[in-house]
Amino acid sequence: MKIVNKPILILLLLSFVGLIHAQTEVKFNAASVVLLIPNVGVELPLSKHRSLQLDVLGSFWDKAPFLNDTPLHLTQVFLEHRWYSGAQTQKWFVAPHIGFGMFTLQKPRFLVLYDHYEEINGGQSSGGLPEGDNYQSGRIAFYGVTLGYKKRFSNVWAVELFAGLGLSQSKYRGHQIINNQYVSSDINFNGSGEVLLYRGGIMMSYTFGQQSNKNTDGL
Repeated sequence: MKIVNKPILILLLLSFVGLIHAQTEVKFNAASVVLLIPNVGVELPLSKHRSLQLDVLGSFWDKAPFLNDTPLHLTQVFLEHRWYSGAQTQKWFVAPHIGFGMFTLQKPRFLVLYDHYEEINGGQSSGGLPEGDNYQSGRIAFYGVTLGYKKRFSNVWAVELFAGLGLSQSKYRGHQIINNQYVSSDINFNGSGEVLLYRGGIMMSYTFGQQSNKNTDGL
């Protein structure tokens, strides 16, 4: 059972092309590329200090080599409104966002900052702690904020460091892998809600419709 629908990701990527116009930035996450997980985005300037960004991440690993060959099927789509401290949409920024995702993976407990249901249940996680060949497949919604810093090196090139966290609400079923196939171990959907650190990295950015002049603005 594969939760991730590859055509959905392809359609989203193609939609980015239709958004491209003068001063629009296209970007990719250099940190996720190292893990062979594409993360691309488009940022549209609204003013000198504000912008709107749409980005998508996708992972289609049946056996992720960096996770002991465990499945990592994952999509995340985020829309955020950014406020920058510097002109030309650069320097420190804060961006409230909403997001949606689909997943098949082992729950990454080290990314959980706070689990309200775990506290209520006396230390038992709201989503359970997967062990062995047990996995979770489902859908998740994100409501949070992105914090980061962007530095422009010229009118066309920029780099940004960012991290996003907030409330996640998910619905999922538990699964096991038997004979290389996902077998459901849950009849009904389970639910969980945590405060998570769920996105981040280093974005390399290119701006269309600009001449390549060096940016002398300081940090």
